Amino acid sequence: MRTEIDLGGQVAIVTGGGRGIGRALAHRLARAGAAVAVVARSGDQLAETVALIEGQAGRAIALPADVTDRRAVERAVAETERQLGPVDLLVNNAGGGGQVGPFWEVEPDEWWRCVEVNLRGPFLCAGAVLPGMIARQRGRIIITTSLAATGPWPYMSAYAIGKAAVTRLGENMAAEFEEYGISVFALQPGPVRTESWSPLLSDEARRYMPD
Repeated sequence: MRTEIDLGGQVAIVTGGGRGIGRALAHRLARAGAAVAVVARSGDQLAETVALIEGQAGRAIALPADVTDRRAVERAVAETERQLGPVDLLVNNAGGGGQVGPFWEVEPDEWWRCVEVNLRGPFLCAGAVLPGMIARQRGRIIITTSLAATGPWPYMSAYAIGKAAVTRLGENMAAEFEEYGISVFALQPGPVRTESWSPLLSDEARRYMPD
């Protein structure tokens, strides 16, 4: 039997909340009663997510920000606390697949940008919410990871390395924060044909993927 979760009175931040998995997560958290701050670079997409939530009597705010920008992340967390209250849950969902192709043909700056979004983003976001969580002795942090973190992922090395690293980051955070009543989870949703992932699930990209 399915048990409904009541998150009434709680505040959540969902990064990458403008579309795809992030939008679905934000919507579901709001349906469970949480007030949700959605963070992404695209203001138009964030507005659509907020409209979806508010259309079903939920509460949400849009906070455009690049999760690899420390100051932007700190401002987003501060604005969440100002408008909604202390953060109970952080969902680190922002990420990207990067370029698909042979290692020697991938543009180096694009390769590093992919690693930054998948690793630096969760690091900065967690660091911004942790002082408050530690002070309150409670909180939850979720990281969306990937099958790519579990082994070689030829022709998508930046994504594989970023997801492997952020998974290990989550493990370390879980060990460090347990004494403060903070739980950390790295969750793997599996392949989802969202707008951002459609090119990476094309026949051309899939032929590079491991069995």
